[in-house]
Amino acid sequence: MLADLLHKLATLTQATGLPVVRSDRHVWHVTPTGMTLFGSDGPQLNRWIADGSAVIVKANPARTVYRVELATGTVFVKHCRITGPRAWGRELIRPPKARLEFDNAVSLRMRGVPAVEPLAWGSSGSRWPGESFLITRGLDAVPFLQYLEQEYPALSPDEQLATGRQLTFALAEFFARLHDAGVAHPDPHPGNLLLEMPSCRVPRFSLIDVHDVRVGSPLTWTTSRDNLALFNRFFQMRVTRPERARFWHHYRRSRTTLPIPNSIEIRSQATELERETHASNLHLWAKRERRWLGSNRTIRKVKRGSVRGLAVRDIPEHVIRAILEDPDGVFTLADALILKDSRTSTVATFSIPMLTGSVPVVLKRVNVRSWSDPLKNLFRRSPVLRSWSNGHTLRDRGLPTPRPLAAFHRYRHGLPAEGYLLTEMVPSAVQLDAVTEPSRDTIVRLARILRMMHDRGVSHRDLKAPNILLSQCDPILIDLVGVRTRVRLTVARRAKEVMRLGASFLSNPAITRTDRLRFLTAYLGAGPALQVGWKSWWKLVSRATAEKVARNRRVGRMLG
Repeated sequence: MLADLLHKLATLTQATGLPVVRSDRHVWHVTPTGMTLFGSDGPQLNRWIADGSAVIVKANPARTVYRVELATGTVFVKHCRITGPRAWGRELIRPPKARLEFDNAVSLRMRGVPAVEPLAWGSSGSRWPGESFLITRGLDAVPFLQYLEQEYPALSPDEQLATGRQLTFALAEFFARLHDAGVAHPDPHPGNLLLEMPSCRVPRFSLIDVHDVRVGSPLTWTTSRDNLALFNRFFQMRVTRPERARFWHHYRRSRTTLPIPNSIEIRSQATELERETHASNLHLWAKRERRWLGSNRTIRKVKRGSVRGLAVRDIPEHVIRAILEDPDGVFTLADALILKDSRTSTVATFSIPMLTGSVPVVLKRVNVRSWSDPLKNLFRRSPVLRSWSNGHTLRDRGLPTPRPLAAFHRYRHGLPAEGYLLTEMVPSAVQLDAVTEPSRDTIVRLARILRMMHDRGVSHRDLKAPNILLSQCDPILIDLVGVRTRVRLTVARRAKEVMRLGASFLSNPAITRTDRLRFLTAYLGAGPALQVGWKSWWKLVSRATAEKVARNRRVGRMLG
């Protein structure tokens, strides 16, 4: 904060050394290159927007990004806004965000770090916090995250293998160069990297969104590790260990300002980085859990009459309005198929129009069974809201579960009564308990999903075969009311959940002791070693299973 304040005072007392142009109630500070592109009148943002030259490529409450096609070249304009008291107060003690990003981009390029080329920054000219603008030169590049999600999957397997290795080496060299130059990006996820893929197929990366970048001395090992852990959060869940190891070894070989480690130190530092990445991911997931219950870029609050709740933003407005006007009427639609109709809940499948076309969905109504249910829902999260939040939380952790689309309640006398949960339908899926002879591949995949769930801090307290769907041998977790996150999963707790799932198959003669052992060894081998060996685990699970069978027999409850 002190550094920001000093920077603010410096910007007030020092001239930028750049030509200043006033146009359209904006004050622009333009580089010589920018003056060549824009002419003596400087940037004409309002005119570009009016004549259609400026096309929105990204928009949210905090910023809008335009791509502008000029006769002299392509530029990008970032329009930064103040979104609340906290942002206003932060900008009161530091320069405008566009000015920060402009200065940092200039500093990075002077150090030889690939970053976007700044052409101008602008503001309203007021000394009080307000909107600001940054103009950068356009590159023949795409955000790295966009490439990974759209272009890379379209490559053939051989092309993916070759391109993936090139990307790994280029990323390792890029971060080594960054850290040797004393640069640490506070949010180095793939969306903040631009990727150029020239005809020679040698990837080139550039930094964007650099307003918070700190530039100083070459990074120490501890600082480098912390910064790499932030970058590794995305890839630890999506890239194999051998590929991450390849990145790590090439990064260490490319660093010039760190002492050369021996082979033991190399392995020790790699283990340390993986551990720090996992801890960083757990912290990130826990911090993001609150976002599923409020309005943000992906979720919005919805209301229609006495029905209100939450929905994802990509459901068309007229669709969610029609559902909210008469949620119970959905169950009487001509194309609705009733899957369950009991005292506790009603479940139906039907289709809704989305931006990508017609999408099959599942609507579950949780009925009010007691006068106290609405009162309980007022003071705690209802089963519907728990399922909604847990569904997004599991997907955020990379765990397979249908995507929740909406969650809402019908309110009576100010209290949330019947609850409704709308989710995407998993095509061609069957419940695991309906599969008479699960394949070996299914058993191994299920074990790995369970281990992944536990390692990512998730406990499913009702993990049984009916609560797992199979879609082409891929397990999908459903019925998430009992899910708990941010819990300490001891060996005993893990063994209990392994037992609960295994108990679902006691009556299935096709599941042999060999299958159970295969499941257990696959679970234990899918992550870091736990405290006890497989024989001790076998005894723990067998003992817990026997106790579960005896307990259910005493109360007359069937195992399921």
